Amino acid sequence: MIEKVALASVSVIAAAACFALGIYVFRRNQHHLGSRAFFGVTMMATLAALFDLLTITSPDSATALLFARGIVLSSTLLGSGMLYLAFLLPFEREGSLVVRHRRALGIATLVFALTMAAGGIEVAEDRFGWWVFLNTSSLLWYVSIVLFFLAGTIVLILNYKRERSGNERRRMLPMIAGMAVPVFSALMVVELVLSETTDPSMLSAIVLASCLCIGYGVVQQKLFVMEPVGEDVKGGPRTPSVKPGSSVLVETKGNDLTYRMFVNEIAAGGQGLIISRKHPSQLRERYGLLSTPMLWLTTKPGASHVDPSSLSLLLHSIMTFLQKSDRAVILLDGLEYLEAYNSEEAIMQFIYGLRDAITVTGSKLIIMVDPVALGPLVLPRLEREMDIIDN
Repeated sequence: MIEKVALASVSVIAAAACFALGIYVFRRNQHHLGSRAFFGVTMMATLAALFDLLTITSPDSATALLFARGIVLSSTLLGSGMLYLAFLLPFEREGSLVVRHRRALGIATLVFALTMAAGGIEVAEDRFGWWVFLNTSSLLWYVSIVLFFLAGTIVLILNYKRERSGNERRRMLPMIAGMAVPVFSALMVVELVLSETTDPSMLSAIVLASCLCIGYGVVQQKLFVMEPVGEDVKGGPRTPSVKPGSSVLVETKGNDLTYRMFVNEIAAGGQGLIISRKHPSQLRERYGLLSTPMLWLTTKPGASHVDPSSLSLLLHSIMTFLQKSDRAVILLDGLEYLEAYNSEEAIMQFIYGLRDAITVTGSKLIIMVDPVALGPLVLPRLEREMDIIDN
């Protein structure tokens, strides 16, 4: 009885930890693809732990079998979701098939999970409670989950090796550790099969271990979370300063001055956010911005990507950032790119809303534009709304 209570307690803790982690990320970045995907994965982990609890404490075999099928369904979807997340970190690579066809992957996984759950799953009981009996069907289910996590681990390790930014590499380590836990747990299952012995169900313990690893990355490394952070960065040569509550328009064909202004503001204690057409890895390497959150303007889906046609999403993300920081500095490099996907009126409405938010919060806004590339009707209206810096 004591063993059964202890095992059930682990399931409760695992479910609570996964649920809390998912809510934490969703509330801070609910409009971003990576955050929504992470929320879905944590909810599947929560369900897996809850089904494990219900299976362990079931009063009879029929009830235990019903909940065991829930374990199979939720854990299979969890494995597929973790593989999908692996392709989003740190940035989606080269339009991967998994990311581009995520809906097809989701449907295929759901069909597979339902097939596994409806298959020949059996349950058995011992002093630890009811558990999924290791027969051919359950082993096939377990192998499929391990393969999901193994593939995800390999993808993350390859991305880790390709990533040049030391900060991004550090951010990936907790995710790699969390992904690898179920893979190593497979060795325990092999031992059980070979020794023909029984041990308590380890599902919730595995879920909890993965949750703790990834939770460390979320809290300490800001995985899937866009939070204002201070950064110890060295300022450069003197550049035009920006007053709190002000918005400046840097008219230039190059962008070095714009980024030097931004870096100097960060060096002076600002908490920055960059929205740019340049890849974040390039910006981090060139300007030494290891922790500053960045959004990449691109049509390719990814964890820190923003579709240029989604101005409302971009504005909401910036507003959320401004609400969290009392020394926010926003750099927007890519207004010409946004104009290619939106009408001039939509662009100006976006700018009006952004500028008003900057003024109200006492933040700072730096926008870089190429006067030649920007539409002739937009530039004059921008110049009336903002302080101009020529270069």
